[in-house]
Amino acid sequence: MSTIKSYPFLTKSTIKARIATDDAFVVQCLGIMLDRQTAYEQETKSTLNRNRAGFMSSHAVKGTTLAVKARGEGLTAEETADARALVGHYSKQLASHFRQAAIEADPSLAEAARVFAGS
Repeated sequence: MSTIKSYPFLTKSTIKARIATDDAFVVQCLGIMLDRQTAYEQETKSTLNRNRAGFMSSHAVKGTTLAVKARGEGLTAEETADARALVGHYSKQLASHFRQAAIEADPSLAEAARVFAGS
């Protein structure tokens, strides 16, 4: 019997709230979304695979461009605002990413993921 009482992972609403207020988190999320693109998609700034991972096709060019710039020279205030608006669309993918990263860092959280997946 499980004794897990609260959800130990970042929720979509928590992610959206952090995106709204934390520039560093916006840049981190932008990088995560870029990493979820395939190498081909990154290179061509497109969305080839309909795998629900990475940027959707309407965001691929702008998202990839901003993410690459963020990793290199950094973003201006205007670009950060654009990135904030863009990554706000991906709270579900980001929640999945952060949940998986938390489980990899602490395998005991796999039980919590299992318990809440059945909820």
